[in-house]
Amino acid sequence: MKSWEIYNVARKALGTGICKVYGNRNARTIDYWAQDPAFSADHKRNPIDRLAALLVKLDSIGERETAKSAIRLLAGGINCRVIDRVEAVPDKPTLLEEILDDMPHIVAYQKALQGDDLEEVDRAEAALDREKAQNRTKFIEELAARGKS
Repeated sequence: MKSWEIYNVARKALGTGICKVYGNRNARTIDYWAQDPAFSADHKRNPIDRLAALLVKLDSIGERETAKSAIRLLAGGINCRVIDRVEAVPDKPTLLEEILDDMPHIVAYQKALQGDDLEEVDRAEAALDREKAQNRTKFIEELAARGKS
């Protein structure tokens, strides 16, 4: 879904109530944000597009964690969470070594669960998920090498 489509749905679902979300903005401003830029010369850059541009800029100057924190904050508002999309490229030569490589990540995750920092729990869980994905990839590679895929 594109940002203008989100505003289009919100405008229809919330009516003039959406104006209150943005500090009593003019309804016409919301209408501009909700227009398909492919068919409207009056389309205006909306707050979602501006936030996306800000996050890309933060990432480009080395502030990736700050950008990810903003996304996690938004996701948390609707009881969701963000997980990094990372390729599962095994970093050990055998499946057994990949499995053994999981142990420090399991410990870090369990330790994070004993604390009170949700972001730390999320980071530790994501690292453990990457390790599990590497195990699966190595398992598939070894199956293929044995001719059993």
